[in-house]
Amino acid sequence: MINKKLSPLLLEMEELVNKQDEEEFLFFINNYQEELLKEDPVSFISFHVDFYALKDDINKTLEVVNYYKNAPYISMEVEDMLNELKNKLERYRDSQNKGQKTKSNDELEKELFSNNENAIASSLTYLSKQNIRMYIPLLKKFLISSDVVYKYKTLVLFMLVEQKIDEEIDVYKDGLIYTITPSLLELPFDTYEYQLCKEEIEKTSDDNSIKNIAVELLNTVQIKEYPSSFVDMDNIQLMKDIFIQMAISYLDPTKKDMDEKVIRSISTKHAITSESVKEIIQELNEAIIK
Repeated sequence: MINKKLSPLLLEMEELVNKQDEEEFLFFINNYQEELLKEDPVSFISFHVDFYALKDDINKTLEVVNYYKNAPYISMEVEDMLNELKNKLERYRDSQNKGQKTKSNDELEKELFSNNENAIASSLTYLSKQNIRMYIPLLKKFLISSDVVYKYKTLVLFMLVEQKIDEEIDVYKDGLIYTITPSLLELPFDTYEYQLCKEEIEKTSDDNSIKNIAVELLNTVQIKEYPSSFVDMDNIQLMKDIFIQMAISYLDPTKKDMDEKVIRSISTKHAITSESVKEIIQELNEAIIK
């Protein structure tokens, strides 16, 4: 897709695209996105799109294209490229769907409740390309089940929210039943509170390693707790400080837990008890390892 001479950073990005290690690729994106969007937006975005195209993940590839299409800084050249990419990808996805084997409700139910990761992933991938309204009874059964691992329920919730399902749905999580209306929810990375907290983390630390780990911790708990969240408008600064200090602890192998001095500093700054800070950290750690 790219024929011009590339900078060393973009050559590194091209290598990462071919390597197909998503964790390493996203780490690179977090570190250099702002810089490379200024330097060469066409090449940078093309490589970002190529990464998921090589995985044959058309939905994720379209998600990346739409992300940049909605960005406020794109030039006409970039916008034209993205429009062309989007049209090609949508045509390709449509042609894929036409040739896709149809799964019956019975087959989907058998796979979803099979406890087999590959079977569950297959059904969830299939459902992500369908009109989810056709499968609401099955998905309600899936979401209310106490036998289903919650991470799979989260993926179903994303589908329901993306397709704006406007009815009450019960979800079993951690021994409790929650009633939600997907059409009233935002995806975890679209909420204003999440975006503010992420911005505060990125502004506070000049160390890219600390900043990236802190954002990854925020992202992890944001997904795993969905549709709940640790972050709200009243605690953004507190959560920012905790995520940054957790990241610092993660980077120091000699520190198993956060220093008492650091905990006292956070509690004093935010006028809460040290015990409250410890409880939040414990809850975050429990959410991360779920």
